Formats: sequence, structure tokens, C-alpha cells
Amino acid sequence: YWAGVIGGGTPYRNVIAGFLGATEYGNRIGRIYDETNPLTGVATRSAPNRPALAVKIDNVDAARPQTAIERADLVYEEKVEGNLTRLIAVFHSDLPEVVGPVRSVRTTDIDVLDQLNTPLLAASGANPGVLAAVAQADVVNVNAIEAGAAYDRSSSKRAPHNLFTRTGRLYAAADNRGGVPPQLFTYREPGQSPTGGSASSGVDVDFGSADISFRWSANAKGWLRSQNGSAHVVSGGRLAPENVVVLEVPYGTSSIDAESPEAHTVGTGRAWVFTAGKVIAGTWTRSDSSQPIAVRDGNSAAIAVTRGQSFVALAPPGSVTVR
Repeated sequence: YWAGVIGGGTPYRNVIAGFLGATEYGNRIGRIYDETNPLTGVATRSAPNRPALAVKIDNVDAARPQTAIERADLVYEEKVEGNLTRLIAVFHSDLPEVVGPVRSVRTTDIDVLDQLNTPLLAASGANPGVLAAVAQADVVNVNAIEAGAAYDRSSSKRAPHNLFTRTGRLYAAADNRGGVPPQLFTYREPGQSPTGGSASSGVDVDFGSADISFRWSANAKGWLRSQNGSAHVVSGGRLAPENVVVLEVPYGTSSIDAESPEAHTVGTGRAWVFTAGKVIAGTWTRSDSSQPIAVRDGNSAAIAVTRGQSFVALAPPGSVTVR
């Protein structure tokens, strides 16, 4: 079966993730492991004893294809100036050598990352006000200003879409600072079907100048991502995370940068979790930025996701269309 999936053109990463989430893995191989990676739920002999690494990723057309974000445990998408989006790729269980293109920090990132127990934050930089806020935030600042030796410009793209970073150098620059991330989601057992919800082909999120869509693929065992009508292809193939978590969050104007939108991720709002071909509607709540964003169904039960990569969209109100 798995050879057939590979032969059908499914990216290796999605095949591996599908196998890890399959019943045969849980019933046989998975049982010899007594630990799981906190940000994916995937069984492992020994979870990494290191901080998470959050990298700000450029997401305009000139920046694509991006490098290695398909290997991130989590990816957050946020609205920025011009109603475009940028990504925060969070790595922990798997560290690619090179990641990018890297862009600058926004104030939205500070609250989003506060739940990760002092992660490393890699970025090209920011304006002085945002840099001052980052200096006070619960992150290890390894941006290109603080850790310049970890960054290089590539000749494959034009500036400013050509800054890449090396993860090994970032951890060296962190000098053992930071903490191990907590588990953010509830995970289903391998082979277990989602509780509740209904069949769904996917979701569209309209950020304004970036139209994002995810469509369920049983063959890839993930949600195929498109952007502005074209397949979102990265260094490892088509993006197809195992889970898509859409949080409808209010946006305001950053108190530090009047031109920058800021997502408010402390509070409550509507949520949709897309997992294993189904959508489960619910609510997200968060009382404090140091706490994980909790996503619960209509019965106030935590919504369990597939073990693997989760893509979290911070969607503006009224931007979500469930298919």
C-alpha cells in the first residue's frame, strides 16, 4: 500500500507521517516507544531535550518555493501589511539544515510564541520598537542582528526574499538558553477516527491579498495547500499538513507599529479543526499568552488531532469558508 502511495507522487514526508499515524504503526512499532514529540504527538524513543525554534518565513509569491517548512512541527499564518501573510515555522522534532526565506518580526509573534516556554526566535530583524519588545519577550532572540553568522543571502532569489538561516548555527548562538516546549494539542491514538464533526473537503481563508485554501487528500493523508489559486509547493513538495486549525481572531493595529496589523490571540473566538478528512467546529480560548491556545468542541471537550504537522491559521473575522 505505502509503495503505491509513493508511486502515486505523494511527497515522502506525507507518506512517512501517514504511516506513523496508521493503525499498523500504533499496534506494532509505536508500542516500543514510551515518549512522544510534544509538538507533533509522534512516538519517539527519546524526545529532543532542546527549545523549539521559531523562524519567521516570507510568504509572498517572490519568496516561494520556501525551504524546509514542510519539516516544521507547527506552522502559524498571520496577516501583515497589505493584507498579505507571513508564516512562523516552528521546528523541534526535526531540524533541517537550512530554512527560509527569513523575514522580520511582528508584534503578533510575541504572544503567539509565549506558549512555547522560551523558544528561539529567528528573523531578519524588525523596526526599533518591535526589536525593543522582542528584547523583553520570553524568547531567545537569534535574529540576523544578534546572530549574523547564522544567516546567508542566496543568489537564487532577489533581496529581500533571499535570506536563509542555518539551524545548527542558531542553536549554537542560543548558548543553551531556552526551554523545552510543552504539548499544545490533544492527539488521537494511531488509527483512531476523529470524534464528532462532519466530512469536509477543506477550507478557504481570505486574508485580503492572500487567498489560502486547503483540500483533503486521502492519498496524501493531509490537507493540500494552495495560495492565490496555485499549489503551494516548497522544497519537499506540495504542502499537505496532517491538521489545519483555523482560529478566527480579532485584528487590531500594533501599538508599536501603526502600519502593522496585530492578531489578538488572548481571549476567545470561533475555531475549526480539519483532521482526517473531517471538520470539527468549536471554540478557542486563552486566558493568558503564556498558556496554550485551547481548542474545544461544542461539548467543551478538547478536539484531538492527528499526530503530525499542524498548520494554524490566524484568520480575520468573516474570512473563513468551510467546504
